[in-house]
Amino acid sequence: MKKLWLTTTLVLHMDSDTTLLKNHIKMKTNRNNVQAESLSPTLHGEESPDLEAEIAELRRENARLTQQVHDDAIELQATVDEFNRAKAETERAKEETERARVAAERANSVKSAFLASMSHELRTPLNAIINFTKFVAKGTMGPVNDEQRDSLNQVIRSSVHLLNLINDVLDMSKIEAGSLTLFIEDKVELLPIIETVIANGKSLAADKPVTVRAEVADDLHTISGDRQRIFQILLNLISNASKYVDEGAVTLRAYNRSDEVVFEIEDTGPGIAPEDQAKVFEAFKQTEIGLRRSDSTGLGMPISKSLAEAHGGRIWLESEIGRGSTFYVVLPIKPTVKSEPSGAN
Repeated sequence: MKKLWLTTTLVLHMDSDTTLLKNHIKMKTNRNNVQAESLSPTLHGEESPDLEAEIAELRRENARLTQQVHDDAIELQATVDEFNRAKAETERAKEETERARVAAERANSVKSAFLASMSHELRTPLNAIINFTKFVAKGTMGPVNDEQRDSLNQVIRSSVHLLNLINDVLDMSKIEAGSLTLFIEDKVELLPIIETVIANGKSLAADKPVTVRAEVADDLHTISGDRQRIFQILLNLISNASKYVDEGAVTLRAYNRSDEVVFEIEDTGPGIAPEDQAKVFEAFKQTEIGLRRSDSTGLGMPISKSLAEAHGGRIWLESEIGRGSTFYVVLPIKPTVKSEPSGAN
């Protein structure tokens, strides 16, 4: 639009300049004609070679000016034509851009609707599979031996993993579409959330010599936020750390800082190279170590980043190869966000 306005303005200025130039040259030509005519009677009364030469020079000047007007008019008209062509191209580009925008919005809407629908259709039977398999594994529907129980537990783990992937894809589609809504509650107690997250981390690291622990300030603030999303942020970080630590510790620290709550998730894992650190928070991208050791989609960290920012917070990491990583999450006590009441569906 700005380019179109500039084009139109320039064309108008060119038209105005052309008219002014023509008028100026016409006035000068007329003035020369008047001077020539005023000299003509004198010339007829007294033969004067000097006057005759002056008249001839004035007429040559008039002819030159007339030719200049003609040449300038042609040049200016060519410039005006070029600007008109540029204006037409700008209009066409604007129309094509608008059509592309409408098509992209329609495609994004269809994609989001499809993902939401498919996620619902997939999650419902998956939850049924998980629950019924748990019943069978516990012997509720009849006795099972150890080998059968191990197989059933593997079915449960795989089903839960698939369910988590579906949830991640659905969350990412909502984030990309700008339709992610937080359900804000006042005075969310953080300690129960942290305890549940630590319990999950311990289960993930149960087969390794890894200690998963929490260090929480006694006076840790309650905050206003989406309880489930805060849990999701911390669980993603603890789960990620527990996956990559083969020996050592994963520590979650939580403490107050002014009107914010700070979470630190420190691990003794392999660390992340400087050139790979930006990839951690990009959707569907993983570090070299992540590609070798993880079967995830690479959505956990990007989703956590978006959820923290949706609360008005921030997330970043510090890491060094061979010395582990520390992820930081800072959430305000009173976020200013668009939200739905906590009882909304």
